[in-house]
Amino acid sequence: MTFDLQNLHITVVLTVTTLVGVLLPRVILGDLTQDHDHYIRHPLQPTFLNTPNNVTFYKGEEAVLKCAIEHKGTRTVIWRRASDPNPITIGAITYISDDRFRVVNQLHSLEWNLHIRDVKPEDSGVYECQVSAVKRNIRQNVMLMVEDKTDLKSVKPEITIHGTLFVERGDTLKLVCNATGSEYPPDAIDWFKDGDKIKIDERVTLTNDVSYTDRTISSLLLIKRCHMGDAGTYVCRTSDNLVTSAKVNILNTGTNNEKRESDDVTGSSHYRSGNNASPRIRPVVLTTLLLTLFSLSRGCLFTT
Repeated sequence: MTFDLQNLHITVVLTVTTLVGVLLPRVILGDLTQDHDHYIRHPLQPTFLNTPNNVTFYKGEEAVLKCAIEHKGTRTVIWRRASDPNPITIGAITYISDDRFRVVNQLHSLEWNLHIRDVKPEDSGVYECQVSAVKRNIRQNVMLMVEDKTDLKSVKPEITIHGTLFVERGDTLKLVCNATGSEYPPDAIDWFKDGDKIKIDERVTLTNDVSYTDRTISSLLLIKRCHMGDAGTYVCRTSDNLVTSAKVNILNTGTNNEKRESDDVTGSSHYRSGNNASPRIRPVVLTTLLLTLFSLSRGCLFTT
């Protein structure tokens, strides 16, 4: 009896092992095959990620036209000029004789960027980043502008300051310093008062605004709740040592108003004193009038 149970146990184990070894791989491989077939029938479409569509470089610089693609798969990236059907690059290979052009794609990177070394004004135009596909091509355009610095207007560096030079005590002082560079705006602007650098606190704020198009930097200085100690000479200085200054006066008009009110009160007091003197004069006048009438009446009696 024991022998039969052992044989039965061995038979069951072998049967289960055989079923698992035969059926499980089929199930797994079947699922993988189905997933693979689904991917073949419905592959993920390439998608362009957000990159600049308009770029500007100066003559002689290395221009970089960016193109980032998600779900590229095994597809090939092609760069060409929109005005020319011939490719500039296919994958990582350059197909034109101009060695200034090349594609840069780092390992595991989604970017396939077109680099143009020693860029020229004639390189300006629309470039197309294209992903090849069986049924259609997916494209993204990049507009390249190349400027020649020699064509730019020569601008003389200058600095100016303007604002409220006469400020009422308790009001806000506002000064603006504008500085222009010859090719680029100055890097920074510093403020000084009577030789000491101005520091930002709860009353003092500084705001800078830079314009690369106009080659200018503008700095706004605000001092709230001005007091008499805020009067003095304010200096504005750029990082390339352009300097200008302005003298600020704080007006203490509140004290002058109080003085004028005090003067008015004093004058009014004198005026009241003059009115108070008149009652002292009235009895004398009345007595004189009565004596005159009495004298006249006596004269009339004697004459009669």
